[in-house]
Amino acid sequence: MALTKQTITDKIETVFVQDYYVLQVRESVQVLEDGNVISQNFHRYTLSPDADVSTISDSVILAQFNAIMTDQVKQNYQTFLASQKPIVTEEEGE
Repeated sequence: MALTKQTITDKIETVFVQDYYVLQVRESVQVLEDGNVISQNFHRYTLSPDADVSTISDSVILAQFNAIMTDQVKQNYQTFLASQKPIVTEEEGE
């Protein structure tokens, strides 16, 4: 009886938000016994156009990120961020 653990990227979704895109990534963390999955959990995260992808080692995620996040998409995202009003808390407003 050999137990092993593996993490696989099982879903990458490109989601259009206003004038830009984000990538939603789902990883499956699996515990296997003799090659059969006996336990599985999911970890999800998103990548915005300004994400630092230098630490991502999955070539499929990097390829999709680089294909989707064009200069125009990145510019649209920066325009969106600049248009957001800052949130003022009660303490700051006094």
